[in-house]
Amino acid sequence: MAYEVKSKSYWGLNIIIVLLAAVLIAVLLIPEKIWNEEEHYRNLARTHMENLWKVENTFYTLTGKYTENGSNAITVVNAVYDSLKNEAEFYDEQTLTLPADTVYLNVQPQEITYLIDSTLNDTTWDAYRGKILTMYNQMAQDSTNSGQFAHNVLLMVYDSVKADTNWTGTKKIVYPYQYELNVSQGYVQTYDTTFVQKDRVQKTIKDTSYQVVTKTVTEDSITTLETTTTAKNQLPDLKYRYPELQVIDSTVNVRNRWVTHIKTDRPKQSWLTDPLTGLPYIFKVSANGLHLRIKSPITGEYKEKRYVVFTFSDTSHGYIQDGEPSWEGSGNGE
Repeated sequence: MAYEVKSKSYWGLNIIIVLLAAVLIAVLLIPEKIWNEEEHYRNLARTHMENLWKVENTFYTLTGKYTENGSNAITVVNAVYDSLKNEAEFYDEQTLTLPADTVYLNVQPQEITYLIDSTLNDTTWDAYRGKILTMYNQMAQDSTNSGQFAHNVLLMVYDSVKADTNWTGTKKIVYPYQYELNVSQGYVQTYDTTFVQKDRVQKTIKDTSYQVVTKTVTEDSITTLETTTTAKNQLPDLKYRYPELQVIDSTVNVRNRWVTHIKTDRPKQSWLTDPLTGLPYIFKVSANGLHLRIKSPITGEYKEKRYVVFTFSDTSHGYIQDGEPSWEGSGNGE
């Protein structure tokens, strides 16, 4: 009696094989995608800091000092450019007033007077700055990272408290912005060459060349025929010189060429924000206003989950100190 052998179904094993193959592909491809994303954010963040340094450096040429208010620096730099475009004589000494900031503070007179009287003359700016920022952020409805701003506002509060010891509780402070400028004659040209965006693109170029026969007849009635190759743009001139010119062949040459397009990149308020975290960059200006550091807001290690089991991670993107990027030559950006 003959027996029929039936093949067993291995569909379960096939599914496992497919899943394992998918996992293998994911393990190979996803990390590289995450690394590329990390590099993209790192490069973009550093580009923002480089652009902000250009803004601050231009602001310095106008005012003689740096500022921790990056937003105002951008506004001033653009406003002077716009003024020169509309009014050609906006040079030399000028005054520029921007909208004032309004802040609300819960004023504690004793704390203000003690802080300023006891530390203003006996403490380094870096140490004093930290204390000022701490007190301001404890008193204000909206916090700030600017030691300059906190210091100037609290000095206004200090003067009011000294004049009236009952000046306490929630108070409205209007902080004005007025800048004394010295605008150079070459400001527009400096702006246009400083704030530029370069886009490098690859273009495909097609050139047509022609093989032609030219005919020359001398005074002795000697006819000379000469075969030559010429570019398309030179063909009209040859036809004019040799009316009996004949085109016997043509060739189309295709080549790729990199082309760089340059355009003015107007300073933007969006530069003030780190593209990865959405947090503002930290500006620190020395006590005399002559030194500046622009720093990434990331402290420690920043992490985000990707695809459940993978992690996007990065550390601080570094800083720029007086125009020198920390990431050039250091390898880690610190």
